[in-house]
Amino acid sequence: MRNKAFFILLALFFGLCPEATLASGGITEFSSPLEKVVNTITGPAGKYISITAMAICGIIFIMNKDDISGGFKLLLSVVFGISFIAFAGSMVNSVFSFSGAVI
Repeated sequence: MRNKAFFILLALFFGLCPEATLASGGITEFSSPLEKVVNTITGPAGKYISITAMAICGIIFIMNKDDISGGFKLLLSVVFGISFIAFAGSMVNSVFSFSGAVI
């Protein structure tokens, strides 16, 4: 009985004080620097840098296909990882965007 009265009182409080229940705030002190980093990586400069790095790694890979050492494998993995990060937004949008009728 006591729990039921508590929940009724709590529901009345939330119903009468919507400002307290609807108040929402994000992590504003971290959102600005994180947005700057994301915009730098996914912006035009980040895309050009990642495309250039992918092209250079591809050329080096083609020329030295038989003779890949540990350092070059690390370079390839870093460049492809950065490229996937840079193009992740466009990949997700192209996979999950609908251009036709959705039933």
